[in-house]
Amino acid sequence: MSYAEVAVDVPGASSNTYTYAVPDGLAIEPGHAVWVPFGSRIRRGIVFALADSSEFEETRPIERLLNPVPLISQHQIELARWVSEYYRSGLFLAASLMLPPGFADTLRVFVTVPESGRSMDGLSQRERRTMTIAGRSGRIRRDQLGRKSGRGGSAVVDRLVRRGYLRAETVWERPKTSALHRNFVTLAVSPAEAIEAADSQRSERRGDLLRLLAETWAESPGGVARPELAGRFGQSAVAGLTRTGLLQIEKRRADRDPLSGRTFEPSSPLKPTRDQQVAIDRIVAALDSPAPGAASRFLLYGVTGSGKTEVYMQAADACLRRGRGVIVLVPEIALTPQLLERFGGRFGGQIALLHSGLSPGERFDQWWGVHRGDYRIVLGSRSAIFAPFSKRGGNLGNNVGLIVIDEEHEWTYKQHDTAPRYHSRAVAERLAELTGAVVVAGSATPDVETYRRAERGDYQLLRLPHRVSSGSPASARVPYTDRSPVTVIDMREELRAGNANLFSRSLADGIGKSLDDDGRVILFLNRRGAASHVQCRNCGYVRRCSRCDTALVFHRGESSDEPASLVCHYCSRRIRYNNACPECSEPRLLPSGSGTQGVVDEVERLYPSAGVLRWDRDVARTARAHSAILEEFLHGGARILVGTQMVAKGLDIPSVTLVGVVSADTGLSIPDFRAGERAFQILTQVAGRAGRGSAPGRTIIQTYQPEHYAVRAAAAQDFDAFYRTEIELRRRHANPPFSRIIKLTFGDPDARAARESAFELGDALRHANEALGLDSADVLGPSPSFPTRVRGVTRWHIAIKGSEPARLLEGVSIPPGWTIDVDPISAT
Repeated sequence: MSYAEVAVDVPGASSNTYTYAVPDGLAIEPGHAVWVPFGSRIRRGIVFALADSSEFEETRPIERLLNPVPLISQHQIELARWVSEYYRSGLFLAASLMLPPGFADTLRVFVTVPESGRSMDGLSQRERRTMTIAGRSGRIRRDQLGRKSGRGGSAVVDRLVRRGYLRAETVWERPKTSALHRNFVTLAVSPAEAIEAADSQRSERRGDLLRLLAETWAESPGGVARPELAGRFGQSAVAGLTRTGLLQIEKRRADRDPLSGRTFEPSSPLKPTRDQQVAIDRIVAALDSPAPGAASRFLLYGVTGSGKTEVYMQAADACLRRGRGVIVLVPEIALTPQLLERFGGRFGGQIALLHSGLSPGERFDQWWGVHRGDYRIVLGSRSAIFAPFSKRGGNLGNNVGLIVIDEEHEWTYKQHDTAPRYHSRAVAERLAELTGAVVVAGSATPDVETYRRAERGDYQLLRLPHRVSSGSPASARVPYTDRSPVTVIDMREELRAGNANLFSRSLADGIGKSLDDDGRVILFLNRRGAASHVQCRNCGYVRRCSRCDTALVFHRGESSDEPASLVCHYCSRRIRYNNACPECSEPRLLPSGSGTQGVVDEVERLYPSAGVLRWDRDVARTARAHSAILEEFLHGGARILVGTQMVAKGLDIPSVTLVGVVSADTGLSIPDFRAGERAFQILTQVAGRAGRGSAPGRTIIQTYQPEHYAVRAAAAQDFDAFYRTEIELRRRHANPPFSRIIKLTFGDPDARAARESAFELGDALRHANEALGLDSADVLGPSPSFPTRVRGVTRWHIAIKGSEPARLLEGVSIPPGWTIDVDPISAT
């Protein structure tokens, strides 16, 4: 008898495995997905280890396999253990990050009222109403009951489950996504025999069908899809020839390839600059002599336009020649098209895409293609770090050898809304340690914490200090600051001069000159909508979301027949705009502030013949939509691109000669210690979009805070100056990297209950800290989160800050309903 240690999908954050007996005749390996009994139910699990004996006298047997092949490799099993432990999440939940698309998306939680019902005397009126709905429904999905219970209903349901008034049951429904199979029609005889048989057919259609398959046999020996032939020659012709034995039907798997039909212009490696060559040589040396830790971790710090992508590609080529796979991470799908164009031209059909912009079927087939070993390069967003490369997998048999993290400073690499709340960079480091892979993290504005680690030797620092013009020879590198000067416009002075327009005089003149010189313009404003809010000009009232502690944003219709609306950017609530003020009834509730729609309006007013495109999340939600906008700007008639942070990252458009930052102040006043860093990064990145071709570029930054250190450093394109100021501020206030933070957050529709729960846990943590005598952690708060109320739920948070904040959590039981975020992107 053998035994298996299984991570079981059970509610809560269990980091334990459970021991099960392996039935005789069941061939099983670590990484297999299985059905196992757990309590009175059957649940899914992942086999983490096998053993010849068990410490328990009686063990229940595994029911059956979910899939005949292991879905998780051995190094991924170890990676899941680390993710579970470090980010304090359930072990199965951590492993589910590595499962095929669709596998972990079919979890359903149903709730019922226990037969031994409890008295509802202590319940609020709303809780009683929720219990009534649940009792009437018999068995209802948890999310459906939350919606039927009204605003904030999900929190009410969770509270009733925690207190035992409702019983929750987890059920896995059949996956909605699976392999796609199609019928193909092929010849059952030789082409010559098919031609001979065609001449003797009484039906002209049958004869033509046989001739087509015979004539195309050399090009398409696998045949033609049955629906295509049936549509052209008729179903009866296909069926009749099949019955006579001249044709045969084969059912084959058809991959839904997102790159199907896509062609890439082939490219060859460019001659590196001296700095690029140094970086490539160092990375290749690490590939040849893999060593754990800093010896295999590189921070590629290169100014915008310095050729980091060429370093990535030459390192990837070296990795492939050594028989290992490559993972290339981008912070969001908007960056995928241009990077895909570069990698596709160099590596052709070896690339798989893994990101949320694909259809479920495409994600499914791309994942399994990597698992089989059909692809050697994976390009995707943060979850692509869990791509199923394996030493045992497929016809290539390659394990991951190189992990590239492009724009490594971006906060989108952090999963922050659902557990496990991992950071792709940290996961990449651990994955590299497990597989012997090399990590290359690249940025023109490195994360302050990463750069500090490079100073301390945790990363090897590689510098690309010079920009290289697109398509220029290696000898054409020039000092960066000479190519794209940055001008800061004090908008306070504009107001004093009588200019209250959205564009300063310098920016308006600059746009006109760039257009006259046949250049293109990028205008950046990190705020969607037409106006940031609506305010009554009579009484000052600002229309706010009834569910969130935020102002509603004014959006005009995307088409002429679509009415203007007010939208909450937190809960997506949308109401029709009316200029009547709810407070004083005067018709003076008017848009105020600006957003990307407002910038487009101003551009169309001032430059009606220029052609303008908008690029933000409202108009581009899929990878194809992003590609279409970029393609239109590159080759269409539009010469001005207005957008949010999507236009600031990674774009290489040689024809852009002017970048205008409409407002640099967005985000500077957020109560977060990283606000200055994010402002510097986004301003520096967007400025780097100008002057990448033969024509010189220019950047104009508009701000009401020209003296802010982040704005000054961004204008000078001086990361070192910014870093010196920022790291001293971090040191003074003991913020990361001089400490670590774990954030605990709790929300409740009842504002008083949320506050009381927060203070109760805060007191418990402080008492535990004193009792344990820890000097490695401080308990900060509780404090209201920012914004305090979202989707009808009032939120409070507690921050544990210190050199080892996790030690405090080991001595305290965190109540249900609290979320734990290790190394959060925001401390508010």
